[in-house]
Amino acid sequence: MTLTVVLDPAHGGADFGARGPTGLAESDVVLDFARAARIALEAQRLRVLLTREGNQDPTFDARSAMINGLANAIFISLHVSSSGPLGTARTYYYVFPSNVTPAVNPTAGAPPQTARAQASGAQPTRTSLIQWDEAQRSSVDSSRQLAFLVQTVLVQRFKDSPDAPIAAPVRQLRTIAAPAIAIELSSIDVTDAKRLDQMAQPLAEAIGRAVAEFHPLGASTTTPSGAH
Repeated sequence: MTLTVVLDPAHGGADFGARGPTGLAESDVVLDFARAARIALEAQRLRVLLTREGNQDPTFDARSAMINGLANAIFISLHVSSSGPLGTARTYYYVFPSNVTPAVNPTAGAPPQTARAQASGAQPTRTSLIQWDEAQRSSVDSSRQLAFLVQTVLVQRFKDSPDAPIAAPVRQLRTIAAPAIAIELSSIDVTDAKRLDQMAQPLAEAIGRAVAEFHPLGASTTTPSGAH
């Protein structure tokens, strides 16, 4: 089965994300990054979907629902920070807090929801109902694996980046019932937008290479399932 890669350009609409000194918006930069990554991934004959094609602002749940309805898919959320050494990159995978506290930036007032997610890895390969905001639990190991592959390649293209990915309660990743990571580049704090433009191609190549390495593993050991 062909792997589907869901690329998530963060923010959008009235949510610009981080802003640079010249007014450059994170939401615009990450959309350009996603378009470049789509070309690299489609060159591998993979199916690629974007959570937004323009200046829309889908909710966290809407972005999650796009992939939770697919089998054999992975999710990559793209961000640009407002700080950090220029030209560095970090990969994040979800870590559940030890207590029952909300993830970072939870959707205020969202009603309890359930999602149908298929277990993967060492868990039984059958579907079971789980809480929507616990969906990532079935894919924690595969997400960590994907994050390490991506960061290993990123550090080769973005000097001085950390050698290992970072475990963090990134809100968007929590409700994904499939391997899911976030990539953050530094930084939006530039006066010349071309410096960020120059990051698009090496980022796209890094994602393409890492996904190519992950795909044979993911196809045999992970089985993301949809939300119903």
